[in-house]
Amino acid sequence: MKNLSLATAFVVLAGTSPVLADPALMLGGTFTFGAMQDPNFGITARILENDRANESTLGAGVTYFLFTGDIGIDVFAGYLFESGVFGFGYDLVQGAPVISLGLVNTE
Repeated sequence: MKNLSLATAFVVLAGTSPVLADPALMLGGTFTFGAMQDPNFGITARILENDRANESTLGAGVTYFLFTGDIGIDVFAGYLFESGVFGFGYDLVQGAPVISLGLVNTE
């Protein structure tokens, strides 16, 4: 429940901050590691606060893990490339760090 409260607070605060760039939608894959769990792979949809190529970005999203059928909610920090993003985050539901790679429409 603590993790859900943290995720809710993050989303509320993110919505009230000034927007410096256009938000973007990322679709891609996420891999969990560590946290005394078996590695897991999932399909991710994430909202990013920036859509400019060659810049850093923050985001939050949801992941469906293919092998277990679990759902994860994560926070994310990454780097935008031309039509792509790569970065690290933390899954609040799974309690594990994640690494993600995805497609995004950049400027």
